[in-house]
Amino acid sequence: MALCKHSSFRVRRAAVQALPRLVCGSSMEDVQEKLIPCFFKLSKDDTYRVRKSVGECLVDMSRSLMLLPSTLVDSQGYRGKNTGALNESLQELRRKNLIPICSRLLQDSHKVVRHGMMQFLGPFIASFYPLEGDGHTPEDKDGIVQILSGKEAENVVGGMGVQFFPHANGMVSRLNPNNISAPVAEKEAPPTPRSELPIDSIEYLESHLPSFLEKCHNDAKSLVRILHHRDKHPASAKDIAAVQEKLLPAYVQLANTNTGDENVDAEMRVYCAYSLPAVVLLLGKNGWDTSLKACFFKLITGSSGAGLSKGNQESSASFVPLPVKRCLASSFHTMCNMIGPTAMKATPEEKANNLDLLIIFEMHFLRDADDTVRLNVIRNLPSFLSLLSFGKRSKYLPVLYEIIRGDNMLASKRKNALNPILLNWRQRDMIAQILPNLIVLFRADQVRQYLWPILKILLSDSVNIVRENVEWSIPILLRCYDVNNCSVGGDGDVSAASKFCSAACNEVFLFLKATLLENKPSSPNAKASSGAFSKRQSYCRIVSAVALILRLNAYGKSNDNLYMDDSKVKYPPHPFYTLSTAEYKHLHQLLKQVLLPPALSMKEDKVTNVRLTLAKCLRVMPLDIRDAGEVSIILRTLDDEIETWEGGGGQNMDTDVPPTKIKISGMSMSGSSAVDATKPAKKSETVSVYSGRNEIGVNGIQEGKTKASRQNDEDSSLASI
Repeated sequence: MALCKHSSFRVRRAAVQALPRLVCGSSMEDVQEKLIPCFFKLSKDDTYRVRKSVGECLVDMSRSLMLLPSTLVDSQGYRGKNTGALNESLQELRRKNLIPICSRLLQDSHKVVRHGMMQFLGPFIASFYPLEGDGHTPEDKDGIVQILSGKEAENVVGGMGVQFFPHANGMVSRLNPNNISAPVAEKEAPPTPRSELPIDSIEYLESHLPSFLEKCHNDAKSLVRILHHRDKHPASAKDIAAVQEKLLPAYVQLANTNTGDENVDAEMRVYCAYSLPAVVLLLGKNGWDTSLKACFFKLITGSSGAGLSKGNQESSASFVPLPVKRCLASSFHTMCNMIGPTAMKATPEEKANNLDLLIIFEMHFLRDADDTVRLNVIRNLPSFLSLLSFGKRSKYLPVLYEIIRGDNMLASKRKNALNPILLNWRQRDMIAQILPNLIVLFRADQVRQYLWPILKILLSDSVNIVRENVEWSIPILLRCYDVNNCSVGGDGDVSAASKFCSAACNEVFLFLKATLLENKPSSPNAKASSGAFSKRQSYCRIVSAVALILRLNAYGKSNDNLYMDDSKVKYPPHPFYTLSTAEYKHLHQLLKQVLLPPALSMKEDKVTNVRLTLAKCLRVMPLDIRDAGEVSIILRTLDDEIETWEGGGGQNMDTDVPPTKIKISGMSMSGSSAVDATKPAKKSETVSVYSGRNEIGVNGIQEGKTKASRQNDEDSSLASI
């Protein structure tokens, strides 16, 4: 405490930064009588650098006060007492001291102090969101600290915490490491490598799912969980009233602040946009309707919205800093989920001024000229569309179809002189990643008309990673074409639904056969690449994905309940789970009778990697297919072959090949034609190794590659760009 009165401002500034850390190790009396008064006094320090530091530490001080109950309960005899009353006392202490400090710093005579406080205003408002759960302490099982830390954050929350709790993730562990150390200490060991898992275990099967599907599902679960926490543990009414009266007007003003410096104004708008989801989470629908909706429109249009017409829409939008648009595009779906479908409806006046959220979504995000803005909003497209009614969602599908296939997305073939490779493949890859979750939102006839053409384009993309990621949409597409799903929304004619199902599934298979097996061009202007073995691998992976969805559902895994208790809140469904009995039979029949036979014909393919991919595919087949008949014989034959490969590297097909030098005819290959197997094998290159223009298999087969297949390999390298 003596250092807070030191003559050197640097010492006083360092003391300010240490005060929040001292709170969690102090008694209630020390906090009330010493620490907070000292913090308050330093906020009036004669040196502006000290005052600026106080503003930067307000968020930490606010959170540390609300973390104090857990320390007192554990170490100072508060166990068994009313922790709710203790929380109320700390909330009152925060309102009476920290809010006045913030208000004063926002009006400080020095612009550096004012601008510094503006930067932390949003996170400070967000710090009033309650951390506690049912036990009224932050470390409760359903508390926010547990959601932001340990195993819960790794397996459930995904990357959503920063959007809702800016400046909070790292801060929580800094202020009260005891709350975080226990979950981290009990953290499970790293996941077992796939090669060491039992082949029929659920863990082995789930390890095949792509990370983008799991991340998307985890983010959706995170959103549900945090919103459930808000409904179950609302913020203090007194806190909300104080924030709305003292802090919210200054925060909303950040959206169109005018400091006289354009760079500073743009920077303040970025800070406002970054914190907006957290502020909406705290204040909810009421705060959105009263102030935050206007704030959002100011940020995204550069105007308050009054009198904004089609004629001046572009000129207004041109003043919006690009980082603001990128930030809002990334968080748009979260804000829509927080305010709910009802609050998303526009008033007649808002529609007249083009301030309908759907119009904003289309004109300012999906049609934006910046690739990153479009990428950020496409990433969360299924989450946003799921909020719309089915009728409105269906009306919007043709618009999405037009935009996605337009010049800025799938039709774009931009290049530059220094890098002749296509530049916007990440945008196409993101569309490929969201397709499984988009398909489940629409009827079968809509999917066939609007989404299947997009899927076909991506299956023929010039970039390998795009093609690989879109392959995971095929099982969801075929699931959608089950006869029971085809009859939904129609006249109930089972015969017509059956014909539609048959025609749609046959269309998919014929396309896969022509494009991947017969190597025909996917469009009149496209060129076929003769003998491209990667297409045969692609077909095997698609068959494997269909088999995987059947195996995962055979375990009966469900994603219905949010918690294993009486809660009726449900997680969003995972596209690879919750098959109905009819859907399971439908996919099983397609796999066994239509998709699998062409794959089995590759058992003697001359390219080793194709046989390896086939073996991986057969390993995840439903047990009634894998362990009987021709499939069982082929799989045993391939396994025997793999075990004989030099170095035994094929025994664990999901690991890298051990260090080995390959020789042919007693000669060690070197120079441009050398094959060095000491380097880790890349995906799909576990067995055969490539160098220059030759493919060398371990059995000594050397196959000259055509120009088209070499081009395919060059395309595959785009994933590393």
